[in-house]
Amino acid sequence: MSVLVFSDAQTAAAAAATLLGGQLIEKPSLTLGVDVDRALIPAFQSLRAMTANGLLSWGKATLFQLSERVLEEGREPLRAYMQESLYGELSLSEEKVVAPAGVSVNWADSCRAFEDSILEAGGLDVVLLTVEPDGAVLYNSADGEIAPTTHVELYKGDKIVTAGLATLMAAKKLIVLMTGKDMAETARQAIQGAVNTSVPASLLQLHAAATFLLDEEAASLLG
Repeated sequence: MSVLVFSDAQTAAAAAATLLGGQLIEKPSLTLGVDVDRALIPAFQSLRAMTANGLLSWGKATLFQLSERVLEEGREPLRAYMQESLYGELSLSEEKVVAPAGVSVNWADSCRAFEDSILEAGGLDVVLLTVEPDGAVLYNSADGEIAPTTHVELYKGDKIVTAGLATLMAAKKLIVLMTGKDMAETARQAIQGAVNTSVPASLLQLHAAATFLLDEEAASLLG
């Protein structure tokens, strides 16, 4: 585990994108897992800019969107949001973006199918993610039972199909972006606190190749 602190949120996000970009350049067939969270928009913007400038090529990469909304009438899939925020600018072919099913007659089977697709791709090389202020990771609730693999989670009233903590921890590298004053206590617990399932983010410190990128506000309570 390593911790990098930057002067502001935009610089931290650009650094996260640069770190990820370096992984892609090193391995063009990169298997990337990505969190769906508005806090990652600045990092997505940096990735889009680097791609538009010809610095990154995604033609051989596979992207796993690690969460999807259980689709009900009138609800937009998270994939549509991610298409607008990230995928549309990366020239990724449809089959190169894999997400959990948002509709299923058998959730156990569909969740298992998503896990199998990750395994068939050789596992996740790197995951870009953030942490919620309550310590949740990939919608895995801080006040719920920690599920190891892909499952349906009720998070703040929203039903989400999401990868579990074991799925995440099996990735070769984690890039964790945490910015803002409201993340200071969460960052302290995630990075320096006791490992506790009531704070799912604290489990990330057990990953040997996790890199936490924080701005000064988020890092303000670190010892």
